[in-house]
Amino acid sequence: MKIVTAVANNPLFIEIQYHTLKTHFHSDDGYEFIVFNDAKDFSDFSNFGDYTMRKQIENICEKLKITCINIPNEHHQYNFDVGSRIADSMNYILDYQKKNPDKYLLIDSDMFLIDHLNIEKYSEYDCAIVLQSRNNRELNYFWNGLYYFDFFKMQNTELLNWNCCRFSDTGGMTKIWLGLQTKNENLPSTEDIRWKNEAFHKDGIYFIKHLWSCTWNKSELPNNLTQKRELVDFVENDPRNNDNKYFCEIYDDVFLHYRAGSNWKKDGVDFYKELTKRLYDILVVEP
Repeated sequence: MKIVTAVANNPLFIEIQYHTLKTHFHSDDGYEFIVFNDAKDFSDFSNFGDYTMRKQIENICEKLKITCINIPNEHHQYNFDVGSRIADSMNYILDYQKKNPDKYLLIDSDMFLIDHLNIEKYSEYDCAIVLQSRNNRELNYFWNGLYYFDFFKMQNTELLNWNCCRFSDTGGMTKIWLGLQTKNENLPSTEDIRWKNEAFHKDGIYFIKHLWSCTWNKSELPNNLTQKRELVDFVENDPRNNDNKYFCEIYDDVFLHYRAGSNWKKDGVDFYKELTKRLYDILVVEP
């Protein structure tokens, strides 16, 4: 099994993922952690103007003995559309996965395990996805930030495509694969995925439940996280919260999505470093 992530900046995120995976992820078959290095080696908003970021990521991967694969992204000097940039990188990873079939868990660069993940609940299915719906649920596709693909089970993988389409962001074109698999019949609603405690699955797909940014508060905090006081304090006092709703997201009760780690909100390097250092201090326990 391979666990992969695509990183555009902040080597600290890689350290947090590395340590939290060691703490909370266990598989009888073991796993390989792969970092796809999407940092630009030119000055860009995504690297806070620091063209050495690509090398910094290579260095931290070498230090932690993590496989690091550089994504060709020189053409992004002339492409400022965040969605299509991400789609390029995701399609590069997808091509790697097709050429190296395995079971893959992909996590966003700013997503961290905060409790034990039982991978068995995903491996029973062909894949596990986060469903996205747009245009009054006429468009259904899946999110690029968290998924499980079993390339030994999935059919028609040649139709997978992370490009955008009308009404969508990155991943809109996964509508083709999803539509063929499910015929878009009886797909779960937002409420189905959010509130059902049991797994929602259909046609070999496990639909990952999640609490979206700025739509939830402490009343919906999963029971398994209530004793993690420092983490709860971080989420509750995040300066990005809005109208008493939390900015961070929770997926399947065990993934924390810091969100906006690629700097698409352009909050500034000092703000970014301070907040992520706080999270590092909470999630990483040195031996």
